[in-house]
Amino acid sequence: MSMLPPRAQAELLELGTERAFKRGDVLMRQGDTTDHVVLLHQALVKATGVQANGRETLFSIKVGGDLVGEMAAMDNSHRSATVTLCGDGTGRVISAVAFRGYLRANPDAHFALTRMIMQTLKWADRRRLDFTGPTLVRLARLLGELADAHRSGQGDQAVLNLGLSQGDLADLIGAEEDTTRKELRVLRDRGLISLGYRSVTVADRAGLDRLADGRDAGGHGRAGERP
Repeated sequence: MSMLPPRAQAELLELGTERAFKRGDVLMRQGDTTDHVVLLHQALVKATGVQANGRETLFSIKVGGDLVGEMAAMDNSHRSATVTLCGDGTGRVISAVAFRGYLRANPDAHFALTRMIMQTLKWADRRRLDFTGPTLVRLARLLGELADAHRSGQGDQAVLNLGLSQGDLADLIGAEEDTTRKELRVLRDRGLISLGYRSVTVADRAGLDRLADGRDAGGHGRAGERP
C-alpha cells in the first residue's frame, strides 16, 4: 500500500469490512471461484499451492499493507494459491465489485497494483530460478531478500519474525527440510544468524551477503538439493 498516493490509500481503507483472523485461518483456497480481495493490516500470511505431482509449495509471503487475492478480482480467474494466516491478524475484506470500482476511479492505484503484482511474480520467479547451486548459498540469498522486504528491529540486525517453519524455508529454496535445518545451524554457528521459534535474526548482513554472492570461500554448501 506504500506505493499508493495518500488519497488513494485513504479511499482504499474505506472499502470493505474490517475482520479479525486467527492463526491457521484460510483467506482463500487454490481453485476456488471466490473473488474478494483482502487488504492486510496487522497480519502475516503465506501463499501455497499444490503442484501437479501433489507436492505443496510455498509461493510467497505477505505482510501488513499488502493485498492478497487481487488477480482473481481483476480477471475472474480461479484462485491460484491458498492463503493462510501465519498468526492472529486483521484485515479488510473487499468485494471484487468494490475493488474494481476503486481502480477505475483511481488510475494511479491501478498502476501501483500492476507494480505490486509484477514484484510478486518476479519474487516467485527468482525462487524458481534459485533452485540450483549449494543449499547454503541459496539459503543465505533468501534470508537476505526476506531481511530487505520484511525486517523488523534496528541497526545491523534484522529480525524475521515471519512465522515461517524450516519446512517453509526449504520450499522457498527448493531443498530438503533436513538439509535446510543443517544449513541454518551452519549459518548460526558462523555468527551470521540466530534462530528462534519460527523466527530468524540476521546478525551479520555483510557476511550473509558475501556468502550469497559466492564470495565466502567456506560457503560451498552440501548435498541434498531437490532434483
